[in-house]
Amino acid sequence: MRHRQRSLMARCLVVLVVCLGVIVLAPRESNAQSSSVSVSGSPAVLQIVGAAGGAGGLPAPAVNNATTYTVKVQNKTVKKITVQLSSNMPPGVTLAISLASPTGASSVPVTLNTTVTDAVTNITNRQAETLPITYTLNATLAAGVVGSQSRTVTFTLIDLP
Repeated sequence: MRHRQRSLMARCLVVLVVCLGVIVLAPRESNAQSSSVSVSGSPAVLQIVGAAGGAGGLPAPAVNNATTYTVKVQNKTVKKITVQLSSNMPPGVTLAISLASPTGASSVPVTLNTTVTDAVTNITNRQAETLPITYTLNATLAAGVVGSQSRTVTFTLIDLP
């Protein structure tokens, strides 16, 4: 009986496709030394289908690291990048983002949701640096079958208090 339950769970597992859009917000500054952040584009579709390792296994995460961001800040300023998702992911599904740190800054992986969250802090680089972005889509067995969905990730460059 247990084997049959596992087999049914594996067949009814996660079918999820997430399309991501990107919005970048940066403050307007009047001089040529202005601070800026830009993103190379939206990542390819992230898709999870089925369980890794067969019946009873967890779904393998979908990972995309094909996009980059470029950041620089004005002299004598310290900035941070926050990230936010346009709407929360369904129950049992998470979307995480990791931005590599510019020189002298620090970053942490962030599980995205509708709350504004610091992704990179202490940005002081005066020259533009282009760095990788990694998106990771995860699902648990509890997610069940989830149809195709879209989300927008907003990146904001702001002063660090």
